[in-house]
Amino acid sequence: MSSPSSKARRAAHAAQVTARSAQSSGRIKCYVERFERPDGMPDLRLREKLTRRTVRVLTNQSMLQPFAPMSNLLQDCYSHGGGLIEPRNRKEHVAIVAPIVTQNAQEITVWLDDKFSVTVNILTAGIVSPPVSVWCYVEEYPGENDSLGLRLRQKVTGRKVEMYGKNKDHLTKFLASPRFTGAYKLMPNLYEKDGYHDYVLVSGGTAVDSYDVVLFEDDAQLTYLLGPTPDTAYRDAFRVLKEESAAAAHSRTAMTHFEGGRYREAVLSARLAVEMACGGGGADVKRRLDGAPQNVSTAGATLFARRNIAVHEGGTRVEQPDALEAIRAMMRLLDYLELKGGQP
Repeated sequence: MSSPSSKARRAAHAAQVTARSAQSSGRIKCYVERFERPDGMPDLRLREKLTRRTVRVLTNQSMLQPFAPMSNLLQDCYSHGGGLIEPRNRKEHVAIVAPIVTQNAQEITVWLDDKFSVTVNILTAGIVSPPVSVWCYVEEYPGENDSLGLRLRQKVTGRKVEMYGKNKDHLTKFLASPRFTGAYKLMPNLYEKDGYHDYVLVSGGTAVDSYDVVLFEDDAQLTYLLGPTPDTAYRDAFRVLKEESAAAAHSRTAMTHFEGGRYREAVLSARLAVEMACGGGGADVKRRLDGAPQNVSTAGATLFARRNIAVHEGGTRVEQPDALEAIRAMMRLLDYLELKGGQP
């Protein structure tokens, strides 16, 4: 049996080896640990995998306190569990890349500057309910009295994203802040539909999740922030691992609406899924289905008819059989388009 002194020597040696590696690469693999502060309140902190050294992130504030906004990231990771809270699990971890200020056998401190970044490596196999998060871009449009209006739309799908947070003025000022501060020059993708280099990340509970709009509930769970930031790393991991096309997003939404008994929305999302898979609108669908087998053409006509009822005949109730027929037609069309070659 090893003596306490030999264990201490091995731990110190492991810390030295890992410290040299971290010093050269600047990449520190961490897990999240729950602990109790001196005042008795529970809190979360980062520890390095293998050595279990405490990892502190310092700001340029005079007191050099840990970077407070990372508390959201730590809470997300701790809720995830698994390798994000286990010292020995190497399949899941929080990776920090940053300049190292100091390090010893007990602690490593890094500096928050423009070189600082956080990524989260996770496995999604056991995840039941990932965070409800929507990655958005800012759309600018002509407002009243020659003013510039600002609103949010979901990346890729273009769906409207509505929420007010504290109030409508607060959201408007938030969306205007990149222009006001000049940060927009460094965040051009914030105003573009495609790409996730820059974005507004909205998370929380949804009151409406339809084919053309997502309405978030205005409660304590609602958050919206500019990305990428350290706080978005965990939710970014889900986005990167589960990246999907606009067609796949609308197809998934159609199934969600159908399962929730929202049959009109299910039909509309099903049609949008096919339009996106064809590259645009009705003309693109007609072009892509030209020369298709009879069963595929029939599915296209059926879905188009159900969509027209859902859109133009507001007094007509869309029943479950109608939505089921539309869903089946959508799946047949998407299978055909994938077999033919998914790109327009």
